[in-house]
Amino acid sequence: MAVQPNQHLTVDAPQQKGFVNFFKSLPEKPATTVRFFNRGDYFTLHGADAIFAAKEVFRSAAVVKFIGADNNRIESLALSKSNFESFVRDLLLVKQYRVEVYVTQGSGTKNSNDWTLEYKGSPGNLVQFEDLLFSNVDLVVGTAVIAVRLAGNPKARVVGMGFADTTEWKLSVCEFPDDQHFSNLEALTVQLGPKEVLLPITPESSVDMAEVKKVMERSSVLVTQRKKTEFSTDGLAQDLNRLLLFMEGQQHNSLALPELNFTTATSSLAALIKYLELGADQGNFGQFTLTTLDHTRFVRMDAAAIRALSLLPPPGSGAANRNRSVLGLIDQCRTAQGHRLLAQWLKQPLRDRHAIAERHDVVQVILQDTAMRQALRDEHLRRIPDLQALSKKLGRKKAGLQDCYRFLQTEDLSSCLGCL
Repeated sequence: MAVQPNQHLTVDAPQQKGFVNFFKSLPEKPATTVRFFNRGDYFTLHGADAIFAAKEVFRSAAVVKFIGADNNRIESLALSKSNFESFVRDLLLVKQYRVEVYVTQGSGTKNSNDWTLEYKGSPGNLVQFEDLLFSNVDLVVGTAVIAVRLAGNPKARVVGMGFADTTEWKLSVCEFPDDQHFSNLEALTVQLGPKEVLLPITPESSVDMAEVKKVMERSSVLVTQRKKTEFSTDGLAQDLNRLLLFMEGQQHNSLALPELNFTTATSSLAALIKYLELGADQGNFGQFTLTTLDHTRFVRMDAAAIRALSLLPPPGSGAANRNRSVLGLIDQCRTAQGHRLLAQWLKQPLRDRHAIAERHDVVQVILQDTAMRQALRDEHLRRIPDLQALSKKLGRKKAGLQDCYRFLQTEDLSSCLGCL
């Protein structure tokens, strides 16, 4: 990143005064939300966001300028497009912050103070930033998001969870009893590794929800509170009928699916669909699968166990701390999907003896055939792109000529692998 900003806010005094008044009229936001203002050739941040960005991007608060009159002014920092992209990538994928981008309207000039929120994203909702984040790099991190709703009473708590992974087109539900410490919920959260959790604003169960928030914070999951009305299942069946990929011969009616019998979990799923705005994008239609999560299939581990065993690198740690975790030591994968799968397997140790033996058999075959192993690692796997990210581009009709060529390379590679 640059040592000094190579962009400066160029607006006259009346425009500065108008913008300062507009900025101060914006609703309050959490400290984990950063607001950007798109000014055409560059982006600006203001107030506490400007100071934070200056320290993160330029390692100095001295680059921060002030705009406005002496008695009515705010901090300001300008970022070039390249600095904006790298900073947003760090905020969403590493620091787990939310991002809002405002664009100017009305007069159509970059100095207008008629601003509206155009883009927003969070660690679990990267849809509007996918082109920026993953245009030149393969998607390695997971982007799953969950929603949790409670039912029952303190003596018989029921947890309903919805799960969505837009990268792999997966929707899942799970409903289970839990204790006052929500140990089952914590174990399942560790297994799934979501980036964000949606919780309803429900004052009547504030004590339980406070405990759920603690569970999520221990697991380094960003908490987003949503209105209770968003957890309504009204219209859920209609949304699922459009989103789900039904098998040939299967009745195209989501109400016939056994997953819809979990009323508390499906209300969480409804909140996820609204939050991710899945129904607003026709590229999502007929793409998703809906399953029931089996939380008893894997070894139970809470967040404390993950830290004690050093299985995963701590949140926000860079490449320098790679070898301080089990995942960092053993992850020698050559593909983005390989990185994701290995991290998933570490968080989900199998309990089924037959499934474990099946994995061991595959490892034994590869281990005994040195020539095949070297050919796979050194020649073939290094050429495989992130097929999940590419297929998503194709589904959204955003794939370019280079993306199609990478698919063609993979098809040729599949023919070669079939001869091994």
